[in-house]
Amino acid sequence: MSHHLKGPDPRRNLRRRIAAFASARDGNIAMIFGLTSIPLLFFAGAAVDYGLATRLETRLQAATDATALTLCQTANTTTLAQMQIQAQSMMEGYMGSSGLTVDPLAMSLNPRQITLTTHAVATTYFNKITRVNSTVVGAAARCATPVPKTFEIALVLDNTGSMAISSGGQSKLQAAQTAAKQFIDYVKGNAAFAADTRISIVPFASAVAVNPTTYRYASWIDQQGKSSLHWTNVTDPDGSNFKSRFDIFAKLQNVYSGWGWGGCFETLPYPRNVSDVAPTGDNDSLYVPMFAPDEPGDGTTGSQKYKSSGTNYYSLNSYIDDGDSSGSCKSSSSMNWDDAQSRACKYVSPKDASPTNSGASGVPNGPNYGCTTKPLQRLTTDATVLKSLVDSMAPLGSTNIHEGFMWGWRTLSPNSVFADGASYSSSTVNKIIILMTDGENSWPTYSSSWNQSQYFAAGYLRNANGSTPNPRLPPGNQNVSNATNARAALDALTATACTNAKTAGISVYTIGFSVPNDPIDAQGLSVLSKCASSASQYFVANDSSSLIAAFDQIAKSIGTLRLTQ
Repeated sequence: MSHHLKGPDPRRNLRRRIAAFASARDGNIAMIFGLTSIPLLFFAGAAVDYGLATRLETRLQAATDATALTLCQTANTTTLAQMQIQAQSMMEGYMGSSGLTVDPLAMSLNPRQITLTTHAVATTYFNKITRVNSTVVGAAARCATPVPKTFEIALVLDNTGSMAISSGGQSKLQAAQTAAKQFIDYVKGNAAFAADTRISIVPFASAVAVNPTTYRYASWIDQQGKSSLHWTNVTDPDGSNFKSRFDIFAKLQNVYSGWGWGGCFETLPYPRNVSDVAPTGDNDSLYVPMFAPDEPGDGTTGSQKYKSSGTNYYSLNSYIDDGDSSGSCKSSSSMNWDDAQSRACKYVSPKDASPTNSGASGVPNGPNYGCTTKPLQRLTTDATVLKSLVDSMAPLGSTNIHEGFMWGWRTLSPNSVFADGASYSSSTVNKIIILMTDGENSWPTYSSSWNQSQYFAAGYLRNANGSTPNPRLPPGNQNVSNATNARAALDALTATACTNAKTAGISVYTIGFSVPNDPIDAQGLSVLSKCASSASQYFVANDSSSLIAAFDQIAKSIGTLRLTQ
């Protein structure tokens, strides 16, 4: 019997293979992974690229904000084309130039608003999967200069001898001059300040000067010697036909041209010297011209020994002989100090006039002893005039913050001698005092002098007629006898003056220029801190660059800018 053999059934073989594949676990995983890996990679790549773009956008917005604010601080005369160049340069500095676009600036006026829009290209790293080759991010900022405000600003600047000390490769005064001029330029060029904003400059040392020619016959000056403080160091003026200190100045100028009145005043009686009241019918409200009497001696040197009542004392400011050249006013070594110092007859025909710079602290001797600064400048819009005065300032003399502050206030006052300021009730004018000093109040005292001190804006600690500075000092600071309580009295006057000015509506900024080789002590810094209107308006500068930065910060805080978008 023969058999017929058949080949395998193809359909049965296929079914068997499918069943085997379906029962294999590793085959399932491979297929699932293959089906899902492409979208996972897409989303992961997109997330990374999105994160990078978001960070770029944040950087771009910050750079755009900063650039817009800077553009609004440019001078009003800056053209749109110039600002466009500045914007491009600043943005490239922040972001680099690659992929950066700075759109044309848009600007509107009254008030000035500048709109800056920028774009940057964010590189993508998963573009082969996401099919996105790059992402463009954008930013926009609009800065607005506030509606211009009108300000009256007094710059009260220390011109004392210590301002000659070096600070960072230049003198402290040179740094102050740079800072003041930059401040003036900022105010005159920034749109936040109205065109009629005015600035005054008050240089101060132991006293403050006005222009002696301009104000020689001003009605608020004691022209006729009527103040009870006028003749404290001159006796029997009528016997020598002197009606006021100006008559003595005229005689002294005849023998030396530099001895005409220098423009300084003695401080008013208290409390007139801590307020801005105008002179009234009261004679003691008149301003007494500062006149340093010739101290005993023959005038051959500024400082010399003089025996009085058997004791040797030292003159700090002897500039003529104690007798006159006519012989009708004879001097005698037996005269006591008060007589030699106060006799009026020696000024009628001054003898042995000896102008020198050998007085205490290098201050020139003569009738203007202590009057060492350039005359103040009243409120003006003229930047050239202001900066010319700043350039002319020179360091000499001791520190009287009180007088500097008060004359700064007087330049802003609608009531005081100049009456230049707008009314305190004005809703459109803002009044500001910026006080800068490098030291503490200092009334130089000398136990070796009969007068017990240098001649100062408050006279001597002991005047020739036996009087003291008490009429000019607060009730709690009477009978001053040494440097410590003399300083305390000046500090008290300064504090009260600051409080009264702030009460009147003046905003006060103070700067202590305290360098390591000539620091302001804690008491001095405290005076400045308390004088300022707020903690944010009090600055301590430890070198020239920080002084300049302080003035810059004050200028920008006064003319505050803002972002509107």
